[in-house]
Amino acid sequence: MMKVKWLLAIALFFLTLTLVIQGGKMGKVDLLVQSTQAQTVTKTDFQNESTPFMASTLYRNPTTLFQPVAPSGAKGVNIKWENGQSQIWYIEEQKYGEELIIAGIINNNPTIIETGFKMFDWGFARQASDGSFPGTSDDFHSTSFFVQAVARSMLFIQQSPVSSKYSAQVAKYKPLVLRAARWMITPDIWTIGIKRNLPYTHRRYLVAAALGLTGKLTGDQELITYARTSLNDGISLQLSDGVNPEKGGYDSSYQMVGLVYAQRWVSYFPSDSITPKVITMINKGLNWEKGRILATGEISDVGNTRTGPGLDVNRTGNFKPVDNRFVVRGFAYWASATGNNTWQSIASRIASFYYT
Repeated sequence: MMKVKWLLAIALFFLTLTLVIQGGKMGKVDLLVQSTQAQTVTKTDFQNESTPFMASTLYRNPTTLFQPVAPSGAKGVNIKWENGQSQIWYIEEQKYGEELIIAGIINNNPTIIETGFKMFDWGFARQASDGSFPGTSDDFHSTSFFVQAVARSMLFIQQSPVSSKYSAQVAKYKPLVLRAARWMITPDIWTIGIKRNLPYTHRRYLVAAALGLTGKLTGDQELITYARTSLNDGISLQLSDGVNPEKGGYDSSYQMVGLVYAQRWVSYFPSDSITPKVITMINKGLNWEKGRILATGEISDVGNTRTGPGLDVNRTGNFKPVDNRFVVRGFAYWASATGNNTWQSIASRIASFYYT
């Protein structure tokens, strides 16, 4: 009897090995996913974003980061709109206040932090009583960017050494960002916004981060419920090879935009029932993305559906390039969160191409 069990165990081992080998790339992906998923994600958002690597790459020149910003706090196309040189403005342009606040905290630079607050103030000065931003173009999507930025910045401050210093600012922005997030889930607004988001998988994770983090900040459980719905939708769209589709294909830039927003959910909701599925999705997505990183560290845009020459244009009318900042962050952040050095080595290779 023992001999039979022993033979069955050997047969099962070789059958599993054969399936993995025959599975080729997907077999390797599944094994790496299982290995990484087994690790507990326990570090905070502040810890993952403020590593020495992050500080020396993404935040090393805080005074020149996302400049220019107008004295009023306006950013990007909003400066032209403010000066009467454009008919359109986007609330999302003010999202870069998040990066400045974080850069200021990491580099102990209060001036940069205040500039970030000023950018948020410019946006909220144009908020209506129902939480919307009348006049902004692409209202639902643009608002989701801004809501995520504000909510995440406030949570980041609360985890940082300067939490008490900026507690008044956190208290100030809480009701404002809550009002904007609640506007997003107004039934008619939600229905139209989600319909417009259909071709873009990354927007599911952006919306989830915007609503989930605002819910975390303010204690609004309904927002968190909506966030879970958006996460489930995004997870269901992932292809077997790890691609999160954009406009019917893959995109090496937007793949990482979505993964970064999903990572923020994991950091703030590590024990949520949906989080293990989010972690699996992230690992599969990163395994696909690493195949887009050339030996030099350059990010390939070959075959992209949205970023690269002749594809989508940004708010200023120029073709969208691959956002290397999101790609570096996605690998480095997850390396810190999981302790997986494979991701850090990829992040370092990319940084050596774009940041040296």
